[in-house]
Amino acid sequence: MRNLLVLAAVAGLAACARPAQVPEGVRPTAAASASPQEPACPAPGVRIEADRGDAALGYREMSLHITNCGAGPVQVQGRPEIAVLGRDRETLDVAVVPSVHHTEPAHPVSLAPGQSTTAVMSWRNTVTDSDVAPVSGVYLQVAPAPGAPWQLVRPPAPLDLGNTGRLEVSVWL
Repeated sequence: MRNLLVLAAVAGLAACARPAQVPEGVRPTAAASASPQEPACPAPGVRIEADRGDAALGYREMSLHITNCGAGPVQVQGRPEIAVLGRDRETLDVAVVPSVHHTEPAHPVSLAPGQSTTAVMSWRNTVTDSDVAPVSGVYLQVAPAPGAPWQLVRPPAPLDLGNTGRLEVSVWL
């Protein structure tokens, strides 16, 4: 009987507990690219997501992960095609260029069902002209290879590109 009273008290306290508060400026780490209308495995059998990334002294890196969610093998090679989009999904004037930090040569990457690989995006949050507004990429349009279908990806945090208009991208690693 005493154990039941203790359990009831604990359950009652848990029911009254306040939900955990997320500190201001911290975003959830769950992938934000999926929506209820998107298929679990978009054509052509790959899913592309962005991770939270890293930042230090104005230099940023964020990885794109491509996962083979289809039934057969998938091969990727080279860099993903990327367009940076704003809050209203308008295309922003950003040059997407080869990475100077991740300089591995392009090579074929074969993915069996369930396997994934990564490409790294990097940029500097640099403002070079106070008369030019900084760019904040909220969404990305990503194609795993030229001519492949595009996928809309919403990174967990915006790409704060400053006003240099430049995003570097590695090959699929």
